[in-house]
Amino acid sequence: MRFSLVDNLIKRSDIRWNQYITPPPSLLWLLQESQDSLALTFWNNSSKMAHLPSVELSEIRTVKKRQLHQKLHLATYLIHLDQAIAGADYVVHTASPVTLKQPKDENILIKPAVDGTLAVMRAAQKHKVKRVVLTSSVVAIYSQEEGQKKETYNEDDWSVPRTQDAYGKSKTLAEKAAWDFVNKLPQSEKFELVAINPAIIMGPSYVNNGFAIGELVGDLLNGKFSRMPRVQLSIIDVRDVAKAHLLALKVPEAAGKRFPLSEDSLWFREVAHELNRRLPGFNLNEGELSYCLIKIISWFDSSLKPIVAQWDKPMYFDMSNARNILGMKDVISAEDAVIALAESRIKQGIVKDKRK
Repeated sequence: MRFSLVDNLIKRSDIRWNQYITPPPSLLWLLQESQDSLALTFWNNSSKMAHLPSVELSEIRTVKKRQLHQKLHLATYLIHLDQAIAGADYVVHTASPVTLKQPKDENILIKPAVDGTLAVMRAAQKHKVKRVVLTSSVVAIYSQEEGQKKETYNEDDWSVPRTQDAYGKSKTLAEKAAWDFVNKLPQSEKFELVAINPAIIMGPSYVNNGFAIGELVGDLLNGKFSRMPRVQLSIIDVRDVAKAHLLALKVPEAAGKRFPLSEDSLWFREVAHELNRRLPGFNLNEGELSYCLIKIISWFDSSLKPIVAQWDKPMYFDMSNARNILGMKDVISAEDAVIALAESRIKQGIVKDKRK
């Protein structure tokens, strides 16, 4: 089986990894999970890699961080993308960048996500790819629209872009664009599309810096949270995200379906409690913040607006599709995923080890 892994709107790197790389952590785990012979193409515009897992790849190099708004020459981009996908039977189009702070111009996130996804779809059509697996997100599923909010969401639900922040819009509009593209193709040119919709991805990390959730857990451990916001985190382990991508390539019945991935949802105070219980010595305050205080601060700090929007709102995602179709009966618990990420931050030296 030959497939291409394509990250979003980025410089091309071939199998020798000789240009610009920073594979998403879930795909590093995918390399370890897969027993197939992989023809790899990564595109990326993200941050440095401290180290990569022990896989048989050579000439690994890293490059310094590039800004999201860096302009890429469209012709070069399309030529490289065309070369990346040519000859592949399967394509995995992976994650968009996540940021806790909202950009002044939301199109900094939206345009690369949508245009990059459509470019992959066109190349897949041109080269008669059999199946594309798209990394979407649960933010393309849950809705903040009054009258559509509920406690448990599934693959049939769609978010409403006008109610979302820039990242949410980027994921929703990119996934919709992919489904619309495939649905409008003539029958003779159609290829299979699968969407993987993970929640917050935790678990062991190969990446030191440059990813929002790692920074969040680092801030928790470093005592930057005086108290916990009353917000839930829907969590899935990175190793299960990798497994879902691999199964989405292999399982025939996955074609044409969306797969929400979330083992469980934990309140921030529950995350703090688990960290205190299993990593004694950090002494996190498990008390909760006042809503009024957070609301006022959010007027001046845009990174808090998503927290305000989700305040005191339980939110769960039904993983039945992944369990029943992909066969993911046993997944790593949300609690274990939190601890694995925390231990990674400690091991990497980003968080001082206070364990007793």
